[in-house]
Amino acid sequence: MSIEPVDAPKNEADLLTSPADYEKDIYQTTEVNEVHQSERPSDYDLANDPHRGLRMRHVQLLSISGAIGAGLFVSIGSALTAAGPLGMLIGIIVWALVIYGASNCLIEMTTLLPIDGGFITFAGRFVDKGIGKAVGWNFLLGQAALVCFELTAFNALVEYWTLTLHPAILISVGLALFAVLQLYSVRWFGEVEFWISITKLVLQFGLMFYTLVVMCGGNPQGDKFGFRYWKDPGPFAGETAALRMKGIFDAVLWAAFALGGPDWISLMGGEVKSPRKVLPKAFNSTIYRIIFFFVLGGFCVGINAPYNDAALLGAIAAGAPGAAKSPYIISMNRLGIPVLPDLVNALVLVSVFSTGNAAVFCTSRGLYSLALNGGAPSVLKRLNKRGVPYVAVFAVLAFGCLSYLSVNSGTVKVLNWFISLVGAANLVNWTSIAGTYLRFRAGLKAQGLLNNEFLPVRARFQPLSGWWVLCWAPAVFVCSGYALMMPGGWAPDTFVFTYGAFFIFAALVIGFKTYELVVKNGGRSKFHMVIPAEEMDLKSDLEYVAALTAAGDAQRAAHQKSSGKKLSDFFF
Repeated sequence: MSIEPVDAPKNEADLLTSPADYEKDIYQTTEVNEVHQSERPSDYDLANDPHRGLRMRHVQLLSISGAIGAGLFVSIGSALTAAGPLGMLIGIIVWALVIYGASNCLIEMTTLLPIDGGFITFAGRFVDKGIGKAVGWNFLLGQAALVCFELTAFNALVEYWTLTLHPAILISVGLALFAVLQLYSVRWFGEVEFWISITKLVLQFGLMFYTLVVMCGGNPQGDKFGFRYWKDPGPFAGETAALRMKGIFDAVLWAAFALGGPDWISLMGGEVKSPRKVLPKAFNSTIYRIIFFFVLGGFCVGINAPYNDAALLGAIAAGAPGAAKSPYIISMNRLGIPVLPDLVNALVLVSVFSTGNAAVFCTSRGLYSLALNGGAPSVLKRLNKRGVPYVAVFAVLAFGCLSYLSVNSGTVKVLNWFISLVGAANLVNWTSIAGTYLRFRAGLKAQGLLNNEFLPVRARFQPLSGWWVLCWAPAVFVCSGYALMMPGGWAPDTFVFTYGAFFIFAALVIGFKTYELVVKNGGRSKFHMVIPAEEMDLKSDLEYVAALTAAGDAQRAAHQKSSGKKLSDFFF
């Protein structure tokens, strides 16, 4: 069943005068309409919806969880060896601009319609229902693979200390902890993840401070090495211009796996309290998070270790466990610094757990939104009394059991599978987000709504941002398997995990389009590859969002901020 507003006021000004009265009759069940929010009782309290339990600080920290995992602290060493310190920075900056462009695309759509499913729902409304379902399943494939990656990496990090603990034990513990944190309530999840995510901030600040101290001579050897490794062996890896360009592209590929966040904010839109107040700030801070964590983080990595460091190259080649191949750990061991390597590994372990936990959240919400839109079994729409889609959570945790493959196939091999799968799905995902936004903009223009009165937020550099993402993401995807074309480079499993996401996406589009055209409509309806701009649904749910906004404003006006809330608002 779906939701349709009844007796809605004519404009938002009416809502502001009587939000409480409007809340009483905002929901009434009707025949299936795939774009509306899930069913609520007729007397539901919008201002205290348990399904919308995420606040500003939760969203800000969850977006950090989505962007920062083991990649920033450990696997970044592979980007350094491939490109050198400056080449790696160029690669990170290039892809950071792509993510910033995607954030500019999502902010307009998500603040207009902060509803369940985020960009997955938008693809179905603004492009095509079948394509929207395929986008959803592609996102789920990548995020579910990320859950498996983080569980496998969790095991690899513990191997840094001991090889005697059976991998299945740690994977089981991780799955159990995810279940405990996910199933109680979204507010509980957000609160726990908020505090866990702070460890990432502590770790990043700590490693930057470590870099500053040791490069100036604050180390047991008194070595004031400064920017020595930028001079010898140099800023770029590779002896020729072609090899240097290859290294920079490898850094872009690493960044395509490691950088993210705006897509997660979009998916959280349906569970955010006061979304039109919270979401613009969360999206606009994307560029600052990227600069602080990835650009400055990559800069510090290039200071701590040369790209031709024997220990770094050997650890990567041998698939050394956990943080053993982290440039920071290698730097600490080279300088003879005790204790810190174990502390860093422990904090990276917490970071990996946090990223996996957030991935379970976003994957389950994506699955829930697909079920709402008819793209997944209806049983996945079930919510517990606290608004958690518990069946979807269990389904994601069941998929996470693929992590047990590492028990027999080897941790490093399985990690590489999941890295390739996540990276490929991400590239398809960014492409679909850019395409969805450009269709959304075409619909606004065709219906005379491309103005500040209709859109709560106008993004920067549009439509240039959309075209920027639409050019870069497919290009990087097509070129990501260049190693397969080199002499002796062919490997069937590498091909499958590098390009499989595209073939799965194409098969899903064809399957859903065929079902809708032939089975559901019996071939009676006129075929459209995409929804015509004039027919695009841009207004459903707007009364609901306006009522939600009014209810939140009324609640804030009636309650004075506590000291803790003022402090939270200052920082987040």
